[in-house]
Amino acid sequence: MKNYTLSRGEMTRLSKDPGELAEDIAADVYQGYSAFTNAEWYDLQKESGAIGEVKSTATRLESGSKGRFRLWKDQHTRLSRADRNGSARYVFVLFDVSSRPVTASLVQRRPAKIGRVIGGRGGFSPTVHPSGPEHKLPYAAVF
Repeated sequence: MKNYTLSRGEMTRLSKDPGELAEDIAADVYQGYSAFTNAEWYDLQKESGAIGEVKSTATRLESGSKGRFRLWKDQHTRLSRADRNGSARYVFVLFDVSSRPVTASLVQRRPAKIGRVIGGRGGFSPTVHPSGPEHKLPYAAVF
């Protein structure tokens, strides 16, 4: 696990676009990745072709409930296929909004491992969202 302390400017960005901020932090912390990709289903890429999909949440959501990562079945399937040669990862970013300054904890996980966790929790659920079936993974299942 890696830890990152947000600057004042990043704390402002957190309230506006936490996903984009998480991608930038992940690219910074895990050197060699670039956050500038044209792919629809992943966020980071290395020159070697390795890819990373960044998922982020906060310890507490605005509703007061604990944070969770939203994972999409189609995207998970693609990542799993891409990882057959060991070149794909989820990068989970957890923003601890109760700390001052706000910190981010980051971990990388192989899609197969996350797939086992999802399966053990009942799998993907149907949804009306355009991205299709999803699984809301509590951050405690990753960290």
